[in-house]
Amino acid sequence: MAPQRIPAIYCFSHCYNAPLPDERASMLTVLSLDTTTNSLIPVQQLTLPEGTLMPIAQVINQKHTKLFTTAGKHGVACYHLAPHDQGKIIGGPILWQVTPEPLKTPYGVMPVDISLDMREENLFTCNFMAGSISALSLDTDGQLCGDPRVCLLTHSGIPEKVRQLEPSAAAKELGFPEGFPEDGSHPHGVACHPSGKWLAVCDLGTSNLSVFSLPLGESFDSGKPDFVLRAHAAPDNNRHYLAGTRLIRFSPNGEFLLSVNELDHTISSYRFDESRGTLIPCGPPQMTIPQTWLDELPPRPYMYNSQPNYNAGIAVSPDGRHVYSSARGHDSVAGFKIHADGVLAPTDQVRIASGGRTPWSITFLDNHFLLVANQNADDPTARQPGGQGSDPDRIAAAGREPGNLMVLRRDPENGSLRPTGAIWEAPHILSAQVAKPLAC
Repeated sequence: MAPQRIPAIYCFSHCYNAPLPDERASMLTVLSLDTTTNSLIPVQQLTLPEGTLMPIAQVINQKHTKLFTTAGKHGVACYHLAPHDQGKIIGGPILWQVTPEPLKTPYGVMPVDISLDMREENLFTCNFMAGSISALSLDTDGQLCGDPRVCLLTHSGIPEKVRQLEPSAAAKELGFPEGFPEDGSHPHGVACHPSGKWLAVCDLGTSNLSVFSLPLGESFDSGKPDFVLRAHAAPDNNRHYLAGTRLIRFSPNGEFLLSVNELDHTISSYRFDESRGTLIPCGPPQMTIPQTWLDELPPRPYMYNSQPNYNAGIAVSPDGRHVYSSARGHDSVAGFKIHADGVLAPTDQVRIASGGRTPWSITFLDNHFLLVANQNADDPTARQPGGQGSDPDRIAAAGREPGNLMVLRRDPENGSLRPTGAIWEAPHILSAQVAKPLAC
């Protein structure tokens, strides 16, 4: 009997605001899911290079021989994989800068999302702090060739509503400017269309959705996209002015572009015209968390945007029937049906607890399993004001922040999710990526 071939799961754990309080190392762990025992099995574990911050997005090439991850001030880290040996990592990473002039901050230009074009000739990154997009040219072996091409995005100025806000305590501590993150262009999501003809980018600072034609032309170098659409404005009772488009993903057939919005707690759908590279909204944006919950909670001055919640991850099911988003603060995963016309509607279940605290990325293992990366594990005493070990300036007390990677089972018919019991604990898990098994 041929051995069962299972996907390799690459789990990235580190501290969002380094250094860690107890000097725990930032790790990359290769895992496999045993569906018989509902457990995540460690295959390999490596220490990330010193100073690797914000590995919150990854992409794997079609041959499953290379893993690319965002790596803070290091730009992009490239790992070589052994697809026929449980996806193990071979050797150390190759570090690539994504712009000629990285910013002199702990996070550098802070690449936060990453995508390969369909021909795997270009690797694209969104550089959050620098307000730019980079295109790294790759040769046929997946090696970097030449300097990156950099596209600087424009910003029209801080909206008056945002200008009146006082920076939060966390924003002051981190040195963020007035009105952050709506003070400037802060691209946060990038996705290549399945046709290979288009590159889509979303900007959290301006809430613009931009489309560039592929192969890249003058529109990229000039910073003037082939198409630009401003996302919706936030409701009047929202602290921020615009939606805060954070991440975007195309549906498997490329017919729709889905956007999770950080600042107004919503998710949006757009119809994509493959012939022209244009976007049209499909119905109204959908709330991912209860408005009543938001109304009952005051702003959190220790969070950089001083809100009770800020959306993070997005994942479209491989069959294209559902889309999910994660909510940091409400600590939940919300599910939505994608109707034939692209309009979104909550699943009957609506949402489920993330199984931890501060869920960042979510990604599908296959049609049946969704991975949720929780930066912090649940700590009821730290949640309660005045409780044992509570501290309003921390998400949880030092030493009680293991974080976890949760595995949820999805029902492909109705989109509902339920915990499988499979869990991997590590400090400050932010992201995970999956390499499907290759045929022998």
